Amino acid sequence: MTFRAIIIATLALASASFATAETRRDGQGAAPPPVISQTIAARRGEKITVPLGIHGTRGELLEFLIRTPPGHGRLSPVKSLTMNSAAVIYTPAARATATEDRFAYAVRGSQGVSAPGVIVLRFAEPITAAPRLRAPNEIEFAPVFPGERSTAEMELANEGGGMLEGEVAAPEPWSIEGLKFFRLAAGQRTAIKLVFTPAQPGVRNGEAVITGTQRKVIPLRATAEERLAASPALLKLVARPGSQTRSGTVNIANHSEEDATVAVEAGARLLTDRIVKVPAHGTAALPIFADAADVAAFDEVVKLSSREWQSVVRVHSVAVGGILQFTGNEVAIAGSATDANASASAILENSGGEALTVRLDVVKPFEVEDRVVTVPARGRVEISVFVRDAAAGTFRSTMKAIGEGGSAAVSVVAEISEARAQRTPAPPVRAPEEKIPASETLENSGENDAPLISPNAREVPNALGKFARATGTDSARIEWPMSLGPLENARAEERVLSLLPNDELQIAWTPIAAATITPGADRATAELRGLKPGTLYAVRIVSGKDADSSVLFTTEFRTSPKKPLYSGSLSTPLLVLALCVLLFAIWRSRRAPVDRKK
Repeated sequence: MTFRAIIIATLALASASFATAETRRDGQGAAPPPVISQTIAARRGEKITVPLGIHGTRGELLEFLIRTPPGHGRLSPVKSLTMNSAAVIYTPAARATATEDRFAYAVRGSQGVSAPGVIVLRFAEPITAAPRLRAPNEIEFAPVFPGERSTAEMELANEGGGMLEGEVAAPEPWSIEGLKFFRLAAGQRTAIKLVFTPAQPGVRNGEAVITGTQRKVIPLRATAEERLAASPALLKLVARPGSQTRSGTVNIANHSEEDATVAVEAGARLLTDRIVKVPAHGTAALPIFADAADVAAFDEVVKLSSREWQSVVRVHSVAVGGILQFTGNEVAIAGSATDANASASAILENSGGEALTVRLDVVKPFEVEDRVVTVPARGRVEISVFVRDAAAGTFRSTMKAIGEGGSAAVSVVAEISEARAQRTPAPPVRAPEEKIPASETLENSGENDAPLISPNAREVPNALGKFARATGTDSARIEWPMSLGPLENARAEERVLSLLPNDELQIAWTPIAAATITPGADRATAELRGLKPGTLYAVRIVSGKDADSSVLFTTEFRTSPKKPLYSGSLSTPLLVLALCVLLFAIWRSRRAPVDRKK
């Protein structure tokens, strides 16, 4: 408040008092009406509506006049409210710091202008609410592929008073697009744009930090999906029951909008495709097969790649279980009642990838040296079968090899003769063009103790059974249950033996050209034609393609020999010839005299 304003207000009050005293002294009411002076409290910086009025009332419209303007603000034009009242709006000056302000006013009526009245405005500091930040509790971004962007907005608001200021920061792979700073008055709001740009697939968690007037940490969560995904991470190759083919499947899922081409690189002991097509938002199955020649357990990897995507699937192939079989359908023993060591050998083979320990069961009079034997993986053992304390006669039994991993059986036949009748059987008569099989040559030779068949021979039948139902001189029919396996690309193969330079007997399998395989509801039939008479055949039925074939079973049979024109004894035709000569001689002797008479 200035010194000048104080003097003016004092003179106005004195004039008003003097005029009132004069009026009262004269006893007349012709003086102008006195105005109302007052003190008004106000908040700093706010506009104030100030009422103007007089003491009492007058029956005329009074005009209110501003005599002295305020020193720290401005007044609006006076607005009449009634005949004897009015109002004016006080607007404080910007950034005013004064504790009070005042102005003087008067009224004009028919009696003249009144003495001025003073309005005092006293300012108090405004009561302001503290700023209050409102922000999300967490922000989750939409999934994207590596190298792409996913955005989200963080909305901030000042729900309190005053001014809210701050800055937003986010770690990699998040970033802020646009302004990082904000300034919010009471009731204002803004949005901060966050961007998630992953370089690698996976789930990421982070924090956006707000600093400034108020501090807050907002959790961030985002996912980077692979365009392609392979499962499982570890593939186990196993064989189905009754099959040696170990296989498994890798599933490749495509999450993108485009078809994908995946290149496949597999280990040396695995068989699979080299290229896989995966449709958009689809899945492709990649079959993996273990090499049938490698029956042991092994570990390999399959590498998958497509543009920027790469994946490695670990593969574990379990060992092929033991598969037992006896070579041949029968073990024949010949001897005499006085021979205590009449014996023959049975060969027990294991074509699987695990060694098997089996128990041998056979009934008397047959015996074996060891009741328990172990057959190595992809190997064989020779079992000596004896006939002990047997009288003369024919004996038949079945020797069984039983173990946890498999079993096999073979017929055992013994022909025991009387001691006086014991003779060495003559060797079979062979046709001139027939060659002695290499197997017989090796069996009759005592100079070579090496195994007849190499342990590395690739002969892997799944089951040994007597499936030959009918045989002729040049044909055979084989029947087996359909439960042994599917007949896709089925074929019949004949076992062919050949002697290697190291005197080992090599096994090979060749397809039988004249073979017809017909599947049925419960059983399947194979008709074989073009066979040699009187020949022992080992035939197996194979199903599947070359890379994924499996042996259903192996069976042995012998074709019927050709019947000779005459099968009797040689003495009979000689006797008949001699009889014919005798009859001819008698006939000649009786006829000769008759001819002489003539």
